[in-house]
Amino acid sequence: MSSENFIEAHSISKRYLLYSRSTDRLKQLLVPKIKRVLYVISGGVLNLPEAPRYSEFWALKNVTVTLGRGETLGIIGQNGSGKSTLLQIVCGTLAPTSGTNKTKGRVAALLELGAGFNPDFTGRENVFLNASIYGLSTAEIKERMQAIVDFAEIGEHIDQPVKTYSSGMFVRLAFSVIAHVNAEILIIDEALAVGDAYFQQKCMRFLRAFQENGSIFFVSHDTGAMMNFCDRVVWLDRGVVRAEGDPKQVCEEYLAFLYQRHTGASDEEEVTVATTAQIKVPSSDVIAFNPSHRDFGDRAAEITSVDLHHADGSPLAFISGGEAVELAITFRANRSVESVISGFIVKDRLGQYLFGDNTFATTQTAPVSLAPGESAAARFSFTMPLLAPGTYSIAPSVASGTLRQHVQHHWMHEGLIFTVHTPIETGVLMGIPMEKILLEVTSAG
Repeated sequence: MSSENFIEAHSISKRYLLYSRSTDRLKQLLVPKIKRVLYVISGGVLNLPEAPRYSEFWALKNVTVTLGRGETLGIIGQNGSGKSTLLQIVCGTLAPTSGTNKTKGRVAALLELGAGFNPDFTGRENVFLNASIYGLSTAEIKERMQAIVDFAEIGEHIDQPVKTYSSGMFVRLAFSVIAHVNAEILIIDEALAVGDAYFQQKCMRFLRAFQENGSIFFVSHDTGAMMNFCDRVVWLDRGVVRAEGDPKQVCEEYLAFLYQRHTGASDEEEVTVATTAQIKVPSSDVIAFNPSHRDFGDRAAEITSVDLHHADGSPLAFISGGEAVELAITFRANRSVESVISGFIVKDRLGQYLFGDNTFATTQTAPVSLAPGESAAARFSFTMPLLAPGTYSIAPSVASGTLRQHVQHHWMHEGLIFTVHTPIETGVLMGIPMEKILLEVTSAG
């Protein structure tokens, strides 16, 4: 095994035997043995032909993958392509029919929801169970227990049986365990899609920090996540490797394949285009401010509210892109602060920075200072870009100094969460409102 690789899986194949009737499984087990006995008793005269009572399904066929030190490898493919089977073999929870699999270093895996949990145990008892499987001693688990509980953010439910947990709570606790076992390799199978937006952002921050020294095996259907998060991508299709290499190139090939596969089904469908697509929903479902979420800073000034509304101050009933909006960040000084700067960054669910701005340019000639107890508000008026449907977060901040040299007083990772509702997808991270779009015939045939 190469010293540069943490995982080497060579020529992996996995076969399953499929039986049309439950009795066929028993017959397949017993009949060959009975025939061998008859063959011996008859002195080799009775040599009855044997017909298999099953069909073969190959979940993987001659698949070779490696995971290098410090590398993030993405596995992409449709349902039934063999992704989860490959990860189970790499984890050692499933044996291949043929091929070899070698791993080096401590592996922590987040596979199917609830895997490795005893439903009758409490969350705390399951932490001991899971962490001990990863090789931690009882003393080490006790030492890290509070950090695990704090990361999971499930409160008093930690002492309740996990069979009472929601799917989101399962993911929170399972991810919290693997985040605290000092693993060298993380294996994650699309589990993050279950958690809420705040927890997804927290997980992505952890994973990006983990990438600096660790290796990640990451499975997803999300090509955007693959291109943004992975160093290399393997595309599996019906158990075989269709492509491997640069994330952008492999994902583009995969998307082209999906388009070609589904194009025929849409030939007779009626296609309509709306100039503005929006779905009205209650504003409480669109925007949520969370003052108690993760943050950092010296708290010389502290953010007290973040509000996103229409430019005229009225609340947003929906967000579909193209609206004239205002973002207001209000903060209070706990100590004297000078040359105050406030800003924001909008991130998608993967933590990718999409856009943002700050007040530095407008206050260079007239710096703002605050005495203890004084409050101020930064207001940003802009046209909301055309964002893909989904959940987004706004990270507000207040600091003192300049853009290059400043002291961060308060930064909130996910100070505000908002949801975009629109049936139209452009295939890009975000678009801009168009003044006009035309398609016209310019000459006769």
